[in-house]
Amino acid sequence: MALQFRDQDEGKLDAFEDIVHGLIAEINDRGKIKATAKSARTPIRPSLMDDGFQEHIAQSAEAFAPGKWRHMPSAAGHDPMVIHEKLPCAMLFIPSIKGISHAFGEDSHDADIIAGCQVLADATASILKDARGET
Repeated sequence: MALQFRDQDEGKLDAFEDIVHGLIAEINDRGKIKATAKSARTPIRPSLMDDGFQEHIAQSAEAFAPGKWRHMPSAAGHDPMVIHEKLPCAMLFIPSIKGISHAFGEDSHDADIIAGCQVLADATASILKDARGET
């Protein structure tokens, strides 16, 4: 079984890992079935996104699709994981059909792709205007 958990708070990640190891110990104490837990790879540590960039995206999403978007933290292994300490970053996600992600069956509706592109374009324009001191 593979278990992946994500959060922006490293303390919560560490606590969850402790819980998993506690459950394994409990299972092993109960009887014949034994279990082990090992990390398959280096833990994914959170990449904190830039609050200002996220706010621009949120305002753009609300203007384009009022009430039909949500803030979603992510620790996904995207570009921000390697550059967030040097450059401000933010991410925008669009829905995947049936929630399938990072698999060959992943797809999105054209309308969602177009909406995501519009929200990103509007947020980018807003970020650039803000950087120039324009209103």
